[in-house]
Amino acid sequence: MKTVYIDGPLDAVHLEEVKEKIAEAQAQVGDIITLDCTEMSYICSSGLRVFLQMHKDVTAAGGKLIIKGLQPLVKNVFNMTGFAQVLNIEE
Repeated sequence: MKTVYIDGPLDAVHLEEVKEKIAEAQAQVGDIITLDCTEMSYICSSGLRVFLQMHKDVTAAGGKLIIKGLQPLVKNVFNMTGFAQVLNIEE
């Protein structure tokens, strides 16, 4: 199991840094990856796309992606877009 910490806003400025963290975690772990979003204050549409692609990649490899610690405003974005029904989100 590997935990990736997402800090600050997940916007166009920080997207590549987060993608690198995620790619590193995928290369190291084959079963469960947790994205700890406790410190993530914002997510853009490109960030949502990264989370969805990671979910697809990890699931295809037989693993599981868990997203935890979403702030209320960010969680609202996941709910409004339907991502909360597709991704594994824990409180």
